[in-house]
Formats: sequence, C-alpha cells, structure tokens
Amino acid sequence: MQLDQTHVVVRLRTVSEIGDLTLIMIRRYPSALFIGFALGAFAWALMDLLVLGWIPFREASYGLDDEEAFIEIVRYMSWMALLVVLQAPAAGVLATLYLGQAVFEHRPPWQSVRSEAKRQFSRWFWKLGILRMAFPPVVMLALRWGQPASIFFDVVIPIVLLISLTIVRGARPFLPEILLLEQCPLRGSENVITVSRRSKSLHSPISSDLSGRFFSVSITLFILAMSVLYTFLWIRGIATGKWSMMDLFVLLVIYPLSLWLIAGVSVVVRMLNYLDARIRLEGWEVELAVRAEALRQFGEGDGLSHRGEGRVGVPASDATATPMRDPLASSEMPVLAAEVAAELPGGPT
Repeated sequence: MQLDQTHVVVRLRTVSEIGDLTLIMIRRYPSALFIGFALGAFAWALMDLLVLGWIPFREASYGLDDEEAFIEIVRYMSWMALLVVLQAPAAGVLATLYLGQAVFEHRPPWQSVRSEAKRQFSRWFWKLGILRMAFPPVVMLALRWGQPASIFFDVVIPIVLLISLTIVRGARPFLPEILLLEQCPLRGSENVITVSRRSKSLHSPISSDLSGRFFSVSITLFILAMSVLYTFLWIRGIATGKWSMMDLFVLLVIYPLSLWLIAGVSVVVRMLNYLDARIRLEGWEVELAVRAEALRQFGEGDGLSHRGEGRVGVPASDATATPMRDPLASSEMPVLAAEVAAELPGGPT
C-alpha cells in the first residue's frame, strides 16, 4: 500500500465537484453500492416493511381511492422515508469500510470488510443504531402494529425526530467515519482521543460550512429520490400499462427501493465530504505524502506510524493497536512534517 498513490485524488473540492466525484466513484466501485450497501440495508428494509407494510395491505383490502385510505398511505410513506433517512448511516457500514479502503486499494476484499464490520458491531450499532435513533422508532412502530393513526405518534414524534436529525446530522455528519475508519475509542482517560473529542475537533471548526452543505445535499438527494421514483413508475407504466401510484407493488417495492438507492448514494457523498474536511483542517494530502516517504525510508516502525493516533503525546508502541487499522485514521502531524514534505518529489495530484 502506497499512501501517496491513492485511487481517489486527495485535494480540496467544491460541493459540485464532490457531486461529480460521487458519480465517478459509483461507476468505478459499483459493488460498494450494489453489494456493500445492499447487504447492510437489507435487514433494515425488511424490518421497515414488517412494521409498516400492514398499512397498505389493510387499506388495499378496503380500496385505496377514498380519503381515509389516502391519510393512512401518507402516514405509511412519511414513516418509511423517515426510517430510511435515520437508518442510512447504519445501513452503510459495509460501504463506508469498503470505500475507506478503496482510497488506497483498488479492490478491497469483501471478507476483510465484513470481518471488520462484525468486529466493530457493538460500537457502531450503539452509536448509529441506538443513539442516532435508527432502531428505537422501529420498536415503537412494532408496538403500534395495527393501530390507527395518532396525532402524537404519527405527527408529533416524526416531526421531533426530523428536527433532531437535522440538527445532529447537520452539525456532526462524520460519526460513521470516525467510528469505522479512525476507530477512536468510545470512552477513555484524559489523554485518549475518544469519539466525542475527535468529533468535536473535526466538526467544530467548519460547523457553518457543514450545515450549509447538509441542506444543499439534502435538497439534491430529495430531488434525486423523486426522479428515481418517477423513473421506476415510468418504466413500469411502459412495460405493463399500469400508471397508478396507489397500488401495493408501488408502495411496498418501488417506493422503498427508490429511497434506499438514494440513501446508498448519500453514503458515498458523506464519505467524500469527510475526506474534504480532513484535507481542509489537517492538510491530509501532505500528511499522506510524509507517511509514505517515511515508510519507504524507515519501514512501518517509524515515528510517523498512525497506529497510536488514539493517544495524545504517547509513542505509538505504547498504544494498543487494533486489527486492520485504516490509513484514514487520524494522527498528529509531526513538527518537521513541512520540512519533510518540502523534500518530497511530489504528492498526489
């Protein structure tokens, strides 16, 4: 692995350039979306259908063309969209790990990606599945299975969840990368860079920029989701002659599939924004060049190794190394980094 020979060019990018690069990444690494994200999203999508699928089934038995049925279908579609948005980071664990390695390896082995996701399951499920509210709404909806619509449960709670999601995701979007790629510990002593400390140091300096990007990307993804949905409806209409949106196949298959496809795209967009944030704040492209040159000259045991990045002011040999440490893991730039970088023949373009 050559740290200064990346498969994704490490440089600053605008939002539009990140959008272009997202399409290139999906074309170059389609398995990240169609295998990694699909495997991660399958269990979540199945749970969502189990706790919400009874609504269109019940309404279809009475007819989907009356006002009461319309209210229930709106309830179903709103909850389905909210659940997909809440669950996208947890569903994208495999895709995030794959893309994190794909920056440095052309085709990362899926076996190592799966084993890493399994090894870190308790960490990411607690943070992304529980604290980020991906799983608790599923439990609530399961307990309300078969119940009629309620203003509190089906209006107030979704609005509160949406507002909370907007605030948290807009201010702290890169928690999956910090957990999975940097592998900071959830808790530790004062001299350990924990997840919360790392999140604060990464997000706080660019909080206003992150909020702006969050809203612009969210609007773009919403438009893409509607475009994908109507594309599927058009293909179905041409193939079968059925153009109605109010039927079970559309509600149970086409609509969730459209949402999950765009959720997969959002994982790639977030990953690229994470790389951009690292470059803006830490001069990451210089750091990679420094590490690569140090590895070539001194080997893996040099002082620039990133394996001890979780501890501040402690040599790498004193820190507990974890399996399959990712090159994206954060580290403190050495004092002479600029001098070493100046002597390098060149970094990534």
